[in-house]
Amino acid sequence: MHHLDWKKVRNEIGTAPIVEGLIEGPVTLYVERYLFQSVECSVSGGALPVLCTQFGGNAIDEGETEQTMHRHLPTQSSLVPPGVHTHWHYSSTVDFALFYIVGGSDPLLQHLNEFVHEQHELLAFSDALVGTLAHGIVDELQKGAGADEPFLGRMAHLMVEKALRALTSPNAGLINSRHAHYVRLQTVLNHIHGHLQDALSLELLAGLAGVSTAYFREIFEEAIGTTPHRYILAQRIDRARKMLTQSSWPISHIAQSCGFSSQSHLTATFRAAHGTTPGRFRAATTRATDNSGSWRKL
Repeated sequence: MHHLDWKKVRNEIGTAPIVEGLIEGPVTLYVERYLFQSVECSVSGGALPVLCTQFGGNAIDEGETEQTMHRHLPTQSSLVPPGVHTHWHYSSTVDFALFYIVGGSDPLLQHLNEFVHEQHELLAFSDALVGTLAHGIVDELQKGAGADEPFLGRMAHLMVEKALRALTSPNAGLINSRHAHYVRLQTVLNHIHGHLQDALSLELLAGLAGVSTAYFREIFEEAIGTTPHRYILAQRIDRARKMLTQSSWPISHIAQSCGFSSQSHLTATFRAAHGTTPGRFRAATTRATDNSGSWRKL
């Protein structure tokens, strides 16, 4: 396997992933999830195709000049073919995962390799199912030794298959000019990320976008791939997870800072998303960091 691909990218990004692991099966993936702030970096092309999915944070710009830049918003994905150099601009906190497509025995991979062989630049696309599966994979990996390997294998296969279909079907998901309302929504996303501790009503967010609540709900779900309520909840859970791993604050204080009505509300929501309580998650993460800080093969 091309271990050097992800080691090289990690060095070029200049930080370590918060979650990583190898999923073996008919479609074998090496997975890394990153969460960090404000960086600009160049990543040289590797030997493997890489699927990149953004979960949250602000927009990401890819390209070295204004003329070549592409803007990526939360829940969007991109496929980086082998050998393609990319240059990334992160203006604030970003949360994304990289899925290195290592290989496997499934015939799907032959179609994928034939497709990426003809590509010479990053391919951005928007597909809600790909984003959901990507999030499901990293959430399952977060469980460490308790992760369900067959479930991970099925999700990995379906995610790669759906990404390929989105990229090869005419107008199935490629980003195009009909998403001009992305600029309007960026103001809303910035407000959400800066005010997760506050009440974020649909009326307030629609007002920031300058549209009616009904139209706001429509354009938000079209652009982001989920409803405003579910997006806000996901961002609150992600912030809580970050605070659990990077601070010693009491869980009750974390709940308040992330916009949950109480510690029990955070606990119930966190358990539904990750299959464990915030306290157990913090303890498991602390043990893993103390042991080695390295990835564990499932």
